Amino acid sequence: MSELSENQQELRQSIQKSAITWGVVLGVIAALIAYWIMGSQEGMVRLGGSAVLGLGAGFAIYRWIFGSRAKSAKCAKCGAAFSISRSNREETLVSTEEKEEREAQDDGSTKVNRWKEEKFDVLDTYECSSCSDVTTKTSQTTRRKDEESIVEPAPVAKAAVTGASGAKGRPGRAARGKPGPKRAPAPPDKPKNTDADPTRQ
Repeated sequence: MSELSENQQELRQSIQKSAITWGVVLGVIAALIAYWIMGSQEGMVRLGGSAVLGLGAGFAIYRWIFGSRAKSAKCAKCGAAFSISRSNREETLVSTEEKEEREAQDDGSTKVNRWKEEKFDVLDTYECSSCSDVTTKTSQTTRRKDEESIVEPAPVAKAAVTGASGAKGRPGRAARGKPGPKRAPAPPDKPKNTDADPTRQ
């Protein structure tokens, strides 16, 4: 397009390159999915069908991305195509929050992910390369910081703890069967006083 300036040409080429990349990537994914779905078909039919579907999907995605970004790059004031580009970006930290995720594992342990989540207010400035009109756009974004992962071991079974503590406080079977100290023998009966017995001669 000869009517475009150098800056407009660069922006157009950047948008086109991005649209082609996404079209190719997503088109290949669509072709692979189609190839898998058509598994019951003959080889040539399967290959041809998946190729056609992949090309169609890729081209449609390219057209959609290119058109959407080209529309965003058109100046609302002067109507120049491919003239709007971001000239500045400012981020202001709003808050920082500690975050945690816990994920149970098959062995009973727990995987713990911890991080700091920072929230920013964003101010983007866009400028038209044709009429120098300036517009701004505000948004919010979040970022993770200081991520770490640890694994907490599985808790000890309650029955095992009770059994271990009971073994210390109570004697076992062997201890209960052990004989205790011998008692002292009872004193013998006192002999009878035979002199006091009237029947004894």
